[in-house]
Amino acid sequence: MSVTTKRQDLPLAQVAYQTLRELILNNEFKVGTQYLEKVLVERLNISRTPVREACVRLEREGLIEIQPRHGIRVKPISPDDMRDIYEILTALESQAIGTLASKGLSEQQLQRLEKTTARMAEALQQDNLEAWAEADEEFHHTLLDLTDNQRLKDVVLQFWGQAHRVRFVTLHLRDTPHDSTKDHSEVVQAIRERDPIKAADIHREHRIKGGKAMVALLEKLRLANI
Repeated sequence: MSVTTKRQDLPLAQVAYQTLRELILNNEFKVGTQYLEKVLVERLNISRTPVREACVRLEREGLIEIQPRHGIRVKPISPDDMRDIYEILTALESQAIGTLASKGLSEQQLQRLEKTTARMAEALQQDNLEAWAEADEEFHHTLLDLTDNQRLKDVVLQFWGQAHRVRFVTLHLRDTPHDSTKDHSEVVQAIRERDPIKAADIHREHRIKGGKAMVALLEKLRLANI
């Protein structure tokens, strides 16, 4: 079944973008590997023009490098890159969370966040790190959705995408993320209490701690690029 069958309600360029992005973020398309345009077209069963549009968008997000006559190359992420990415995510997400706490959320919106933290906790009880990572990603996406700030969302997701691949590869190499799950729950509670300083501070410390741990792991494993 082609990817267009699964997403036939979307424009072909969007289908190509989403599919290629998933292949890159989940490391099916390996770092440093080149893929000819012909290979991408055949893999996706989509014509050249939408594939090219998707590649331009992915290059803008820092995930690939377009090489004329040679297709694309999947760009690596270094420990220094991760340091920069986490600094950006820390600043922007903390600001967004403070804003959410200031304006307040409805009970239904709060429950959307609480459901994801419950799924994270349940996944850890079942020792299912993949399910935990999926719920964690949904939590962050939900926070961004609730800001109603599309520009902020676009910027954060760009850097989130770059970090995702490293997080995916190192998922089973890191400590079990009990503290991370706890931090998420405390952020939601601070938003519920409409305490923007507390909510932003909890998330800021969470991101700083997570970034330091990720960079330290990459350096310890001597993963110069991933």
